[in-house]
This record gives sequence, C-alpha cells and structure tokens, in this order.
Amino acid sequence: MLYHGTSIGGLEIIRANSKSHTTGKPVAYFAEDRCYALVCCRSRNENFVTMGPDKNGKQHYFERFPDQLRVLYGGKRGYLYILDSTDRLVRGKGNSWESESDVKVHKCEVVADVYSEILKEEQAENLIIHRYAEIDPAEQKAHANRIKEYKETVSEEMKQFYIEHFSALWD
Repeated sequence: MLYHGTSIGGLEIIRANSKSHTTGKPVAYFAEDRCYALVCCRSRNENFVTMGPDKNGKQHYFERFPDQLRVLYGGKRGYLYILDSTDRLVRGKGNSWESESDVKVHKCEVVADVYSEILKEEQAENLIIHRYAEIDPAEQKAHANRIKEYKETVSEEMKQFYIEHFSALWD
C-alpha cells in the first residue's frame, strides 16, 4: 500500500503539485510508510518534517524544539489517501513514489488525532522518536542557530513558525 498524508479532507484527486526531489518537476507524492504519511498530515504553514529512514529503512523522527510532535500534531485531524498499486508511479528517493500526473483517490483513512497515531506507530516499532530532551544540548543549540540564519530565506509564514518555536533557543 502507498499513502498520501494531508490535513485536507474530501479529496478525490491527489494533484501533482509538489516539487520532485529527484527531477524538480511537479509530482504527486506517496509513501510506503504509513508513519511517514502521518507526519505529512500538517498545515502547509508548518512545513517542518524532521523524519527520514536510516540505512536499514527504519524511520526516525527528531524533535528539534520541545514537544514538537505534540505541538504539530496533537488533537489534529489528518487524512491518509491510500493506493493499492504503484501502477503509473515512479520510485522516488527512499520509500517514496511519485506521479507526474494527478492520481485518483481510491480509499481514505480519517485520522482523528494524528499525534496519537504517530505514538501508536512508535509502539508498533515502525518508528523511532528522538525526543528533544534526549538530544545532545550542543546539537539542539546548533540546529536552532542554523534555523536562525536560514529564517530570512523562507516564506513569511515559515519565518513566523521558526520565530515562534525556535527564538527562545537561539544564542
């Protein structure tokens, strides 16, 4: 199964309107991992995904500010649009699949609380969560300061997101 996670309900078509990490062309994205699709169930103004697979394909989520998972996903509804086939899709990077054309939706799983579902994925050992308090303080500070330098290059919405969640952590 392949998943497309979003905070937008009622979709009949997944539009090819994301930029491919491989070709740079517009694509519709799908993930093999349900847990990765869950972290895509967020506001477009909070385009902050800090998750990826290790060399063995196991997903790791790194909190980069205190309570990041709860803040971004707690009490929020998400939608997982599901495909049963990779027909007309091309393998992207990692566990992702891409389509340069729009894709008709076949099934949708409504997720009442995305945070709770992410924690279930952790309990099922599909995901390793590296909580902020567990990360080396020097790494925490270095990451926050990189965000400080980078914040001037992003959209106004993302800049406000960075200020809200990182400014207390900056030098």
